[in-house]
Amino acid sequence: MLFQFFPSVIQKFWPRPERFYLNIGIHFTSIFICLFIYSDSWANTKRSDKIKIQNYYKYWKDKYFRVSQRVKGGAYIDYQNNQTTCSEALGYGMLISIYMSRLDENNARDDFDALNRFRRQFSSSIDPRLTSWYIDDKIGINNITTCATDGDLDIAYALILAWSEWKCPRYIEEAKKVLSGIEDSLIRIDHSLRRGDWDINQHATRLSDIMPTHFDVFSQISDRQLWQKVKKVHYLLLEQISKEKGAFPDFVVKDENGWKPAPPNLLESDYDGMMYYNSCRVPWRLAAASIENNDQDAKNLLRFFNAGIGKVGNDSFKAGYSLDGKEINEWTDGAFTAPHMCSLFAVQRKDATTAKEWQFSQKEKYYQDSIRLLSLLLVTNNTFGLRN
Repeated sequence: MLFQFFPSVIQKFWPRPERFYLNIGIHFTSIFICLFIYSDSWANTKRSDKIKIQNYYKYWKDKYFRVSQRVKGGAYIDYQNNQTTCSEALGYGMLISIYMSRLDENNARDDFDALNRFRRQFSSSIDPRLTSWYIDDKIGINNITTCATDGDLDIAYALILAWSEWKCPRYIEEAKKVLSGIEDSLIRIDHSLRRGDWDINQHATRLSDIMPTHFDVFSQISDRQLWQKVKKVHYLLLEQISKEKGAFPDFVVKDENGWKPAPPNLLESDYDGMMYYNSCRVPWRLAAASIENNDQDAKNLLRFFNAGIGKVGNDSFKAGYSLDGKEINEWTDGAFTAPHMCSLFAVQRKDATTAKEWQFSQKEKYYQDSIRLLSLLLVTNNTFGLRN
């Protein structure tokens, strides 16, 4: 009945209905053409990004991926160009391998397995379920160290993604073993993270260990309530500590009044209470939560960051900031600019694409290049979690 009634209505209000139908046709054609141009442009960008990612991965792998002398069939990421590695580097390498497996990289799973095989041979001297933070691959040298929290968080997360991607039970069994070590040795009673399994007495936390995407996945695999509390505690910490200019200090300490920036030389340098070479990664981790999981808490923190020290262009974001927003150094550094780029995509700033193209052109050292590659994988939609 509706379709029978429609022409008579058209004729009543438009004496020459053929013009009405012509105009409707023109409008729909214009919309179709615009959608076609947009989708074609998007497809071309995606193809271009894929080629650039593959090229940057080849550069990264040729420079840092090494076959082990000590572990048969093993491999590691040489983080100081002297046959040494760390749990952080192994975690980065495993994540990069699993992400690259979806970009037609035929050897990505073999690389992942080689890194994991190497990792299994070097346990923490305190909790053997966790990984020694420093490893020397030279024959005859046996350095056994304790663990660093960030490395084991990335390793557990990578193993879970490998299980989800490749449907191999071995990966989830290993992930649960690492995860049990994290839960027993690295989480305090107040649900804050220790800096390592050695960190028994000091009530301090490294903000670069805050990885919301990981916490979300761990809550699906293990103790849901525990990991939801871990995430909540650290979001509240970030909100409290960065409220002045959006800067995140490398370390924080807790007293009777709550969390506050760490004093100089708490663990690493004069800048332990400022945004330096640890917490430079926080915007990347928050952007991952925002982009992959549409995490509004992460996005709100990044909006504040971008209204403060992050408001500058990507190539002007400096290597270090005090919490009142003052620059520590005059130079830029990829460990800072790559995570800053991620924040631009998370809050949909207009200069995000320009920043991405600039990042593709930058080549530095292990730390910067690894963070940059993981950041570029994120903003080109080549990372994933359990849900996608």
